[in-house]
Amino acid sequence: MADTEDQKKPSGELMDAILQVIEGGNPEEIAPKIGLDPQQLVALSDSFVRQTYQDSLLGEAVRRKVGRNEPCPCGSGKKYKKCCLRKHEKIKEHLRGSVEFEQPEAEEGPPEHVVTGFDLLAAGNHEEAIAYAHELLSTYPEDDRIHDTLASAQLASGKFDAAVHICRSRWEVAKEEKSFFIEHGRHKRLPPDENAAPPHFYAPETWLDKYWIALKSKEHSTLLPDPPDPAIMRLIDELLAANDLERFPAQQEEGLEQRKEALAPTIERLKATGPDAIPYLLQVMRQFSWAALFVPDILAHYSNDSAIRSLMDITMYNYHFVSEACLKHLSALGTEVLPHIRDAFGRDKEFDPLKVGFINLVGSLEAADVDDFLVELLDSEEPAVVDWAGLALGKRKHVDLLPTLEKASSRIGNTPRIRWAINQLKSLKQGS
Repeated sequence: MADTEDQKKPSGELMDAILQVIEGGNPEEIAPKIGLDPQQLVALSDSFVRQTYQDSLLGEAVRRKVGRNEPCPCGSGKKYKKCCLRKHEKIKEHLRGSVEFEQPEAEEGPPEHVVTGFDLLAAGNHEEAIAYAHELLSTYPEDDRIHDTLASAQLASGKFDAAVHICRSRWEVAKEEKSFFIEHGRHKRLPPDENAAPPHFYAPETWLDKYWIALKSKEHSTLLPDPPDPAIMRLIDELLAANDLERFPAQQEEGLEQRKEALAPTIERLKATGPDAIPYLLQVMRQFSWAALFVPDILAHYSNDSAIRSLMDITMYNYHFVSEACLKHLSALGTEVLPHIRDAFGRDKEFDPLKVGFINLVGSLEAADVDDFLVELLDSEEPAVVDWAGLALGKRKHVDLLPTLEKASSRIGNTPRIRWAINQLKSLKQGS
């Protein structure tokens, strides 16, 4: 929907109000002062941020690296520092945590050469997919969909080191590209042909997920006994039959119920096998599949430390439905899960962005040391962790922690969840 002229060029009074909201101010307090409904002001602020991000004026200022004392590129005649600099800096700060960097597919979907690679993967032709992806990368060296095909095929083929290398290197590229994109409004790695389509990049968070999956798949592969137990292997093969689309053509809820009913005896036998089945079940999780949907329930049945650790590792895969199921089972443990979550935040620090689901879980627990742990997380170097910990503390309504949250917010910048928490605690304080 197009923005109105008023939204593109707010009045001075409205501009001040928008900047206050972007900086973390409470719309409930700011909006009445300029005769607006709070929801109206929030909508205008969001619209203004999107529009200014797209506006060539900000892009021009960044590309030319306009100095603070140079004339503002908007043509006002004022120095940049006295005119648009503050607005641009606040918007760039806001965008650092919220810009949608990963490109959506066009309505017609990915190009045919990308689809062919995906089809090879889906058909289980992993060696052919590897060869095909290598060939494509000579023409499309920065297309993350092709790197994804290659890494996924390598993972499925047991080439763990190669998959880990791709996922880590593309994560580094994605972080660099996102930072450059926010600063300059364009990608750094552009094709030499100006008429060629820009590369298709994934968001850093997407590659971080894939990097974690590759690392854990490599680790889990070392847990299998040698030789493997043939009885357990037969049960795993039966579970993998859930992926057979000829046997189970139904999709969505109907497909899940169909598979659940047919595989119920297998699932029960795996539960009865006990924790010895854990290393075998973890092999199923290398890729998202129908069979993977049943693994969390089986692991939760064992209820030992190894099963809990496995549930936590799989939660961080961010497989839709699978992660939700893992969190549900972890939540059912109550305060018993807290030491495990503390342990998770004490290791694998570069993967902390994948652990925010645990923070939400902790925030719902009633235990004496929950607040202390959440306050500890406010010191994290990862803004997402601080943001979610702040949200959890805001929901717990501890007004005395308001200064602590404000200090954390000033350190990481304007992030939406901790901003909500601060406004929540301020409202509670005023109402007390």
